Amino acid sequence: MKKIRRNIRTGFFILLGLFLFLLGYFCYGILFYGDRWFANSYNVRVRLNQVEPDIIPGDILDRKGTVLATTAKKTIKGENGEELEYYYRTYHKDARATAHVVGFHNPQYGRLGAEAFHIRYLMGYNNNFLERIYQKAFLPRENGNNIQLTVDLDLQRYISEKLGNRKGSVVLLNPRTGEILAMVSHPSFDPNDMETVGEDNLVNRATQGLYPPGSIFKVITAASALENGDDLKNMVYDCRGTTFIGQAQINCYGKEAHGALDTAHALAVSCNGFFAHLGIRTGWEKLLRTGNLFGFNQDFLFDDIKVVASRLPLSSKVSKEELAWDAVGQGKVLVTPLHMAMVAAAIANRGVMMEPKLIYSVIGRRGQMQKQLEPEVFAIVLSPENAMLLSSMMELVVEKGTGKGARLGDIRLAGKTGTAEVQSTDGQKDQDHSWFIGFGPLDEPSLAIAVIIENGGSGGASAAPLAGDILYKAMQMGY
Repeated sequence: MKKIRRNIRTGFFILLGLFLFLLGYFCYGILFYGDRWFANSYNVRVRLNQVEPDIIPGDILDRKGTVLATTAKKTIKGENGEELEYYYRTYHKDARATAHVVGFHNPQYGRLGAEAFHIRYLMGYNNNFLERIYQKAFLPRENGNNIQLTVDLDLQRYISEKLGNRKGSVVLLNPRTGEILAMVSHPSFDPNDMETVGEDNLVNRATQGLYPPGSIFKVITAASALENGDDLKNMVYDCRGTTFIGQAQINCYGKEAHGALDTAHALAVSCNGFFAHLGIRTGWEKLLRTGNLFGFNQDFLFDDIKVVASRLPLSSKVSKEELAWDAVGQGKVLVTPLHMAMVAAAIANRGVMMEPKLIYSVIGRRGQMQKQLEPEVFAIVLSPENAMLLSSMMELVVEKGTGKGARLGDIRLAGKTGTAEVQSTDGQKDQDHSWFIGFGPLDEPSLAIAVIIENGGSGGASAAPLAGDILYKAMQMGY
């Protein structure tokens, strides 16, 4: 009998423990993922009912107040011939330039972009209890709130025009606040004409596109060595164009022999041999630790935007050959353009990585401010001293190295090019992806940028000049 009671008691505590675990996991999910579940396109509670809706969604504006998305209405005939009010979302005439940021809200195609992720504000579900009661009682229909985004339509248009027909993405940030000043993805689409949209057009390459970073990852390898006490000032490597690490043959671009290089000049000419050996010397544990600090392998649970996690799959099982390739940005490393803009911004901001922000303000029905931009620190990724040292190395990239195409005369910039090797779907080598990340003006950085042009060739020839043009335009506009 005692044994039975003991077993019952044991079983009770096991079940109680499992129940508490499930309860805790449920609370964790609600706390960290609740807004994402609410914004999911399968949530019919926040769908726009086009005929006689209960709630009219608010407008989406750019940072200057230009209306990017609004709700329009027209009169239609019902089945019995009665007149009905028909509501639908309509977008700016230049909506292609902001399509992936703003997204769409369409009963047939669902929701995307800010129209999806910030539906809570747009439909007024963030309103306090009294406001919601008042609207239900005294208004013919409830009104959602307007959201003002941090992006600038004029800047979006300029970048979109400069990208032209090329596939790729550009992200421009304020490194001090994390504000997303521009985020363009190509190919784009017109949310006013969803019938012509293809699947490839809907992918926001800035936040969902995972690319091999190529040589832009070398700033992470250099940062890891600096943070872990390596004396890079005295490190000299004799580059002969090709080096062997284990069974891996690692070539510099075009097998160019760079000769004797210190760290700064190795970064300037993007020497693969130097950084492959530096990665081996640093070791996988330290490189992974630095990568994780910079945001690799992390679920980005940002308040304002959803971003796919960048991947740095290092472990004790990694071979020397794999580690060498990872250290130069090839191997199995994958990144999103937004994340690499954050990396550049963190170096510009003396080692402080800010959380990216897309909401400038939320404005209520009567014009009251419900929410305003509040910069938030995401992580401290570098010491200020090492961030400044890395900045000076990246300045040399633009002044005398592979990033000369981004130079802006007397305006000092820092940057890093990348030429990422890719394979086509049939296994054959395709044209390289072209990368550039950077920031400026160097004395007091107010802009950080990431540019990728798919199959664009070398970073110095394609991405760097585009980045320079965009930075110059943004500075002319007062950013």
